Amino acid sequence: MTKDKDRTPVAENVITKCMKCNMELNHVVVANNAAGIVERVKCLTCGSEHKYRPEKKKATRKTSKKSIFTREVDLEKTFETLAQKFKEKKPLPYKISESFKNDDVIDHKTFGMGFVISASCDKMEVVFSDRPRLLACNREITTLG
Repeated sequence: MTKDKDRTPVAENVITKCMKCNMELNHVVVANNAAGIVERVKCLTCGSEHKYRPEKKKATRKTSKKSIFTREVDLEKTFETLAQKFKEKKPLPYKISESFKNDDVIDHKTFGMGFVISASCDKMEVVFSDRPRLLACNREITTLG
């Protein structure tokens, strides 16, 4: 048998989803099969008896370093190679209200110098020395007054 099967003895408590209450609640084990695996349980809240359904293991998602625009940044486009490629370009100061295009060099107050690798109407992906970041651009600034 596999390790993830519940082998709780009869008359012991187990937490599982109640099919009537539709919630994770305390249940008491009513029956086990010949291998000792829990078959039936009884809800201690509503009293209904039903088949035991063990909690399904949730898949863990790994965060990937993929581009926000669903394409991976080319391995060649590291910060160093971009710095060499655009060393003659003058950095533009980053402002959320400004519009930028691909291959622009920007100067951000917090992150420093960066290179725009993809830009849309209101977002752009910029490679900084530590990592790529998604920045807003071309936004209208309103002041409260």
